[in-house]
Amino acid sequence: MNKANSLIAIVLVAFSTLAQASVAEGAREFKADVKEAGKKTGHAVHETVHAIGDGAKAAGHAVADASKHGYHATKKFVTGHE
Repeated sequence: MNKANSLIAIVLVAFSTLAQASVAEGAREFKADVKEAGKKTGHAVHETVHAIGDGAKAAGHAVADASKHGYHATKKFVTGHE
């Protein structure tokens, strides 16, 4: 019975070591996947913010141009100058 217990203990230690290695590898893969997902999310947010900024800038320029045109048209009408 002593040999059987020793054999069982050796088998359990071997399986335990394999299980720990498997868990460690899984943890490394998970960490790499999370880092990659974070980078992709960061890039998407960066591109979205730039697109919103460009749209706001274009809208601001359009409002400024329309205001300038309206100011000059009103001034021309009021003063009668061309």
